[in-house]
Amino acid sequence: MTEETECLDRHSRKAPCEGSVKYRTALSGSGKSYPRCDSHWAARMEKQRRIRQDYPDSETPPSWFDPAAAGESWDDDY
Repeated sequence: MTEETECLDRHSRKAPCEGSVKYRTALSGSGKSYPRCDSHWAARMEKQRRIRQDYPDSETPPSWFDPAAAGESWDDDY
């Protein structure tokens, strides 16, 4: 008896599952893998693209960053 893998986002109200379900490596760097269908994986990749655009891994903060707003600094090294 083989067990069918279910998509992590199968109960999403935004979009139904489409395509094959595979274990995909987490984008957080945790080293874990999660089952996602092709459609939800594409959506997760798009979300990650927006995160990297809004919060670049750079010493230079984006134009919207205001250190006075919460008393934070962009680069933890300072």
